[in-house]
Amino acid sequence: MAAFAVFVFLCFLPGAFLQYADSDFGFEPAILNIPERSEDNVTLLYIGPNSTDSIFLKVSSARSSVALPNQGSFNLTAVSNNSLSIPVQSGHIGITSLDFIVNQGTNATVLDYTVKVLRARPPVDEALNYILIPFLVVNAFAMGTAVEWPLVVKVLKRPYGVAIGALSQFVFMPLLAFILSKAFSLADVYAIGLLMVGSSPGGGLSNILTFFLDADLPLSMTMTFVSTVLALGMMPLSLFIYGRAFNFDRINVPYSTIVTSLVPVTIAKVLGILLRHKKPRIADKVMKAIRPFSALFVIAFVVLGFMVNTHFIYTPWQPIVADFLLPLAGFIIGFGLAKMLCLDNTRAKTVSIETGVQNGRLASAMIRLSFPQPEADLSFCVSFLNGMFQVGIGLLAVAVYNIYKCKNPTTEEVKMTNLEGLENPTTEEEKIANLEGLENPTTEEEKITNLEGLKNPIVISDVKE
Repeated sequence: MAAFAVFVFLCFLPGAFLQYADSDFGFEPAILNIPERSEDNVTLLYIGPNSTDSIFLKVSSARSSVALPNQGSFNLTAVSNNSLSIPVQSGHIGITSLDFIVNQGTNATVLDYTVKVLRARPPVDEALNYILIPFLVVNAFAMGTAVEWPLVVKVLKRPYGVAIGALSQFVFMPLLAFILSKAFSLADVYAIGLLMVGSSPGGGLSNILTFFLDADLPLSMTMTFVSTVLALGMMPLSLFIYGRAFNFDRINVPYSTIVTSLVPVTIAKVLGILLRHKKPRIADKVMKAIRPFSALFVIAFVVLGFMVNTHFIYTPWQPIVADFLLPLAGFIIGFGLAKMLCLDNTRAKTVSIETGVQNGRLASAMIRLSFPQPEADLSFCVSFLNGMFQVGIGLLAVAVYNIYKCKNPTTEEVKMTNLEGLENPTTEEEKIANLEGLENPTTEEEKITNLEGLKNPIVISDVKE
């Protein structure tokens, strides 16, 4: 009798501890790709051992605004053929996971299922993919024709500013992007977008801001050129180093595509510099012809960017804040590092600008041409918003600087005095002598004589006073 009881216990023991494993379930399709604001089905397959116990299924969405099931709970006991079709309703563009919780008594199994919602792509959006690289090549060539090779050589003879800028751009900025990604727990698609921007070289906007902020323009243009060349190796290297900290299994980073896209841009800039050095007159004509089209294309690129990327309004607040902090911290880090290494204020400003302003258009092109959908669209939002913040912070800096110059015009007055001295080359001693004569006039004839001796006569009312 006792032996029979033990036999019965051993027979029922496996059923008492039966728990469903992940391998007991499967999904068709493996990942659901669904257009915005539509409905599709995902099939849950049960391939484990049969059980007579009641099995209940609960389904929830991590981001209900992206996708959610039409029904939240099911009774799997009544399901035939060990499969269940679950309708899924999509919202706006994004990536979310559906959590499947299988309950049988006290046992529960949690399954994650990925849903990708893709946006409708207008024809102009596809056209952007084909014109981005040609535009970057033409723009790089035009920027190269503006670089004077002797000035580049002069800067490279004392390359402290260039070296500090390269250190800031390719060491601190990717590290900062990585830290911000971790600090704000960014999703993989947003993290890789921020890393792409943080690993990018300096952009053309830095040269414009350098001019308006009275910084060192030759140094700025040299740093932009050097960083573009270095990006050929440093950009993929940064993504390889920091990308391993994220789960990029579903996002295959195409390093070869990134490198092959950077090569024509780098070559075009080198050819532009060579044209300026060898044929300066032809370079002037080329620059005059290309720059208006380049400016119009930049405006068109921004307008079209807003038109075809309205989905950036769905970006969570964490990537937006990280996008704002990245260029702002870049300005601060660049200036602080330059001053620590004893650069003067003018060159420190230049390093600061080159560090904070990165080539967002290059990062955008790499993202759009390298990643599948919807990862490309979501990562593109990061580079797009970062570019807007760069422009905004730059314009604010220019405004503050000009207000400061208006309230402290000492430097500007010195410049104007020197210019006036060049236009009216009267010696300073003559001016002082004439003014001293006016301060203690004796006769009316002496006043008139002194006034005639001045090339910039003082107003008569001032003399009488």
